[in-house]
Amino acid sequence: MRKRLVITTICGFLSGVFCITADIEAGLAKNIAEQLPWPAIGEILANRTLIGFVIGVSALPLGRWFIHGPVMGFLVSVPLAFSCLLTPQYPVKLFFLTLVFGMLYGLFAECMASVVFKARQG
Repeated sequence: MRKRLVITTICGFLSGVFCITADIEAGLAKNIAEQLPWPAIGEILANRTLIGFVIGVSALPLGRWFIHGPVMGFLVSVPLAFSCLLTPQYPVKLFFLTLVFGMLYGLFAECMASVVFKARQG
């Protein structure tokens, strides 16, 4: 269980770093100081890390790993998605992208734990 928690939390953190970098590179945040303030960076990083943590501690019997990861990613991403509705640029687009990428990050963390490192759900 501990191995799984460490793996998924690290994967969540890496997903957060990727998410922030992708936001900047995609032009959703043209200038990090103006478009993506430090509280937003912290919120994104905390949320994506939380996805990994929740997957690591979750024991919900959802069947297969490829269902568990996206479901947990979706559920944890909902609060962040609603905060995206307050952004001045592309609020609806960011809302849906946050949910979709949350599911993908959940799938990534679950795949790394269950398939690559063979750390079973506890």
